[in-house]
Amino acid sequence: MKSKLLVTAIGFLIVSSTHASVFEWTQNETSTYEKNAEALTFRCKIAAQDAFQELRQTYYLPPDDEKFVYQLMLERESRKATYDYICKTPSERVTIKKRLDNLYQDSIDVRLLPNNDKLAGANVSIALRFADKTGVSTENYNRIIRLGLRVAKHLRKDPRYNYDVEVMDSLRNFLTKEQLVTVLRSKNAVQAVNKAVSTWNEVKAAGLIENEDSASCCNNAIGYYLEESIISDMFVGHDKVLKNNLSDLRKQQPIIVRMNDSIKKKEELTRKKEEENERIEMAW
Repeated sequence: MKSKLLVTAIGFLIVSSTHASVFEWTQNETSTYEKNAEALTFRCKIAAQDAFQELRQTYYLPPDDEKFVYQLMLERESRKATYDYICKTPSERVTIKKRLDNLYQDSIDVRLLPNNDKLAGANVSIALRFADKTGVSTENYNRIIRLGLRVAKHLRKDPRYNYDVEVMDSLRNFLTKEQLVTVLRSKNAVQAVNKAVSTWNEVKAAGLIENEDSASCCNNAIGYYLEESIISDMFVGHDKVLKNNLSDLRKQQPIIVRMNDSIKKKEELTRKKEEENERIEMAW
């Protein structure tokens, strides 16, 4: 029985190094696994299955990548388990296991980045998803991948990490203006449509329009809000350039956008006046 398990363990090592190895197993890891195959095989399989299911519950993983990612996790858990025998102290064991987790995480994240906005932000994910369509070179695709991996590492350490400026400054270097605009249009399209429809409804409810065509007005508003979002994203962190571009855009506001801005300004003035009256009453 033990001999059969040993053969299974050796077979597993060969499969792992052929299909899913990020770094080669050390001689010490290999010999330790072989010596303790009976204790490790089932345990490592369960650990890998649990880690794989947790990942699938958190992120979207394309079906074509499932087998490869699972093999990565099985190899990672198996290598980590060998250090339960190799290391003499808990401190040494934890340090080495963290190092292995970090090594394998990048290879896992590469498969996740194009389809999971929360990993490194929507701009990185969309840029990777649209790479073929927009003609992004292999070199720049790899640069975006490295950017995404770097941001993902920061976010795991600090979920409040603000990456907007870092990402956009990098994407402006990696992509042409046309490629970047395509990415930002995709990111902001739904928001622009929703905002335009809301604007139309608010202006109509205020009785400011009567004979205007709703489809035409909404389409113009969608285009405006989409351009506004693209400019805001593209020049984030560069306040002077951002202000100048938005100022030029606002000269071309569609009619329902101008009307809605007037409504908002009137509401703001009313609110401030009410607050001022409350302060006066409280003073008395």
